[in-house]
Amino acid sequence: MPDRLSTRHLQAIVDANGDCIKVLDLEARLLSMNFGGQAVMEIDDFGLCHNVVLTTFWEGDDRTRLEAALDAARAGETSTFVGTARTFKGTPKWWSVTVAPLRDERGDITHLLSTSRDVTAQVTAEQARAAAQAQLSQHARLLEEQVQQQTQVLEERAAALDAFVNFTEAVGTDSSVHHLAQQAAEVAQASLRGVSTAYYELDGAAGVWRATAWSADVSREVVEQMQAGIPLKAPDFAAAVRGKAPVFVDGWDAADNALSEAATYGAAGFVPLLIQGEVRAIFAVGKRTAQQWTAREQAIVRAVGRGLNVALERATQTLELTRQRDDLNRRAHQLETLLQLTEDQGPAAEPLALIGRAQALVLELLPPGFAAYYEAQGGRWHLRVQTGAAGSVNLQAVMDAGFPVGGTPSFDEVARSGEPAFVGAYDAGLDLDTGAAQGIGAHATLPLIIGGQVRGLFNVPLFEARTWSPSDEAVLITTTQHLGVAIERLERSAQLLRSNAELQMSNQELEAFTYSVSHDLRTPVRHVDGFAALALKEFARGDLERAQRHLGVVVDAAQRMDTLLDAVLILSRAGRATLNMQAVSLQQVAEQVQKDVTLTDPDHPVTWHIEPLPVVHGDARTLQQVIRALLDNAVKFSPGEARVRVWAEEREDTWAVSVRDEGVGFDPLYAQKLFGAFQRLHPQTEFAGAGTSLATVKRIVTRHGGQVWAEGRVGQGATFGFTLPKRVSLNDLAPT
Repeated sequence: MPDRLSTRHLQAIVDANGDCIKVLDLEARLLSMNFGGQAVMEIDDFGLCHNVVLTTFWEGDDRTRLEAALDAARAGETSTFVGTARTFKGTPKWWSVTVAPLRDERGDITHLLSTSRDVTAQVTAEQARAAAQAQLSQHARLLEEQVQQQTQVLEERAAALDAFVNFTEAVGTDSSVHHLAQQAAEVAQASLRGVSTAYYELDGAAGVWRATAWSADVSREVVEQMQAGIPLKAPDFAAAVRGKAPVFVDGWDAADNALSEAATYGAAGFVPLLIQGEVRAIFAVGKRTAQQWTAREQAIVRAVGRGLNVALERATQTLELTRQRDDLNRRAHQLETLLQLTEDQGPAAEPLALIGRAQALVLELLPPGFAAYYEAQGGRWHLRVQTGAAGSVNLQAVMDAGFPVGGTPSFDEVARSGEPAFVGAYDAGLDLDTGAAQGIGAHATLPLIIGGQVRGLFNVPLFEARTWSPSDEAVLITTTQHLGVAIERLERSAQLLRSNAELQMSNQELEAFTYSVSHDLRTPVRHVDGFAALALKEFARGDLERAQRHLGVVVDAAQRMDTLLDAVLILSRAGRATLNMQAVSLQQVAEQVQKDVTLTDPDHPVTWHIEPLPVVHGDARTLQQVIRALLDNAVKFSPGEARVRVWAEEREDTWAVSVRDEGVGFDPLYAQKLFGAFQRLHPQTEFAGAGTSLATVKRIVTRHGGQVWAEGRVGQGATFGFTLPKRVSLNDLAPT
């Protein structure tokens, strides 16, 4: 056998070991420690640790574990545990600790052996692995949840898509609105359980949503309520219209929506159907007994509603295209028969359309070329109508930009002289640069004369040089002459139509004016004439007092005549003045007019009750005239103390403003007569005035696109009112 290692060799092996090997007495005091252990424990001088109890390096539960291991070693057992303890310099580390008994030759336990191995890296790696595993597990759970959510979304989308496809296949090319609504009901009921449907259309005149189609399972009582109409302010209907998006209501209140008989429906959905951006109908779905909507059910209802909306738009477009096609066919037939410029033209054509037709007719009779019509505006000859291609991109660009008036000899001379010009070979540098004019061989330029004035230039360039024959010139001259006559006739016809409309609208006022001239104005004239003559006689007699009284009558008559003439001017201006449309606070207008009326007649007691009035779109100046006239009349026709109430009512498309008094009133048989010019229901001696204020009110309100009315009873007061549209058409603003 080999020699045993010496003690020195064994000690060298122990010292070189990287584990911390310690010999303890039975009280766990440090007696020795290998050099490798001192290094790992960060001990520079073992003397500082000699006889120190090992447990002082440990804390908490790990110290308890060490004490248990020491006790086991004292009992002759070897034990191992893993815990944390700080080095001599305070560095925290993980240790794998083994404590074993050391025996002498007799087998008695005399010392304890403690071996500590630094396992910090191993434990840290294990902790990192465990943390990563936990994080992976958490990510897996989140991913599973996301997959489940996405699966649910996909299932809902698939169900909605199936409903949309089923509806699309069901309706095909159907354009019947009611049939489309029935098909939507069938698809909804096939995709959902326990639902009923209804299709509502807007009844603007009645101000309700009226059902026109419904599923077969809806009870007769509910159908009767739906057909009677649902008020526009019904909250759930109104919410869908306001948001222009589907509304789903859990725990639906049927009675709150004017459908008390539908209490068996626990949840309801309302899908607004938009045509050209406006809500025209509502597709409603109710769930019998169930109180809530699921996401899948909402998706299906949206899909069916979307399909119905697309089908309705298609049906509307089909009807519109059919109408347009019929209209185009009709116009094409008219153009074939009416736009023959050598024949008598009908009144339906438009000037530029006639010019285009004339260009086409001319080009059929000439060699290849094109035709262009120009009008002078803003210092340039602007292209208004062109038939045929110019032949080059450069030339077309120059034509589109226009030619300078005064810098285009070919055009300027024809416009100045009013005589046509026929050029057989065009000088390329005369009017524009040579490059742009390439390809033009000959051209003819003729004035289009309307009403004795040159309106524009009829220009026909040809792609080749040409000697214009007398027949060529005759065709072009005759065409432009007939074209001028036809356009002039069209414009005169249009003007005549406008004049006839204006004359018809003004006929009643003219009749009233004629009556006023022959009666109301003649009376003060006679007074002036008669009493002036009497005054002269009294002056001749020297009776100045009587002459003065006669002159007083003359003055009164002149003032009366002046009042009537002012009224005529005001009425005329009301129909001619330009309206400056803007936001107008009727509240401020009424309050100012109230002050003005009070100041005008401070001795007339008036009790005013002006309720809140809206802000409207109109002309502030003329609307003030309207309010002033109505308040003036209310006070004037209220002998004694006047009680005047002013209020407004909001309607679907208009504001209705009313003025009520408790005065003398009028016979309702003559209500419309009140708004005629110079129309009076009371004698001048009883109530002074020209009789034009209400006619002025009517003219101003009509120009704003509104209407007027009057209600009253003799001796029971009167109410005068007018409406103003919430939306104003530009056509309503033109003078009449």
